[in-house]
Amino acid sequence: MTNSISPWSPYVGRTSMVSAGRKTLTSAFADLVVSRQGFQSYELPDIFSAPVDEGENDAARDLVRLEAEHLSRMFANGRLTSFARPLGGGEVTTIASEFWELDDPLPRFATGVLNLEQWADEGAEPTHRIFVDGQQFDGWLASLKPLGPLSNRQVEEIVDPQLRATRSVARRSAQCGFGQADGVVDGHQHEMSTPPGVGPEFLTVKEVSTLVGRSRSSIYEDEKKGQFPERVKIGASSRWAKSEVLAWIAEQATKRGEG
Repeated sequence: MTNSISPWSPYVGRTSMVSAGRKTLTSAFADLVVSRQGFQSYELPDIFSAPVDEGENDAARDLVRLEAEHLSRMFANGRLTSFARPLGGGEVTTIASEFWELDDPLPRFATGVLNLEQWADEGAEPTHRIFVDGQQFDGWLASLKPLGPLSNRQVEEIVDPQLRATRSVARRSAQCGFGQADGVVDGHQHEMSTPPGVGPEFLTVKEVSTLVGRSRSSIYEDEKKGQFPERVKIGASSRWAKSEVLAWIAEQATKRGEG
């Protein structure tokens, strides 16, 4: 008799398994994915059986993979506790944090099981089901800020790796000229263009228009299309992070000669 479990099959018609104060890894991961990405658990088998298309299918898989890597880091750094219980039932043991130091954690999330003796071998016949501390996980999940809908520019970067690389080069180019990272504001990473302690600089639409040499209407139109950095809400006002506008200018420069 084999204990093999087909990848992603545990997410179809999930059932609750009894374990005092704990929930299965697949149940926890399904909760994470639906809350962060909006994918229902029963959609995961279809997402990973869809053909490679360098488009929406690949983007969906990448988003799920990112959540698997995120949760794995929580186990690996000891912020969340995971447990192993023999398939069919038995004594529960704590999974050592180093067991989550994996090159690719996604296969473990696809089945929710592992071979406790050969924990790094995803092809080894599984011996234990994985559980997480339910209260601990729920507290962590509740503390996460919702991602919200992806902007058009974010979707473009997921779908088009070359575009993502181009923008990364542009951001680094702007960073080299205007300082190091100053943190995250409204979900966006900003670089300092002002002395330390002053904080990131923001621009009005008039200042943006002067900087890029374009009309206000064209800026608003391209922002709506996802072709220009998005505004940041600061109280009742809207501003653009100067660092993001400078990175956009650098991005346009890298495109010269293309086509």
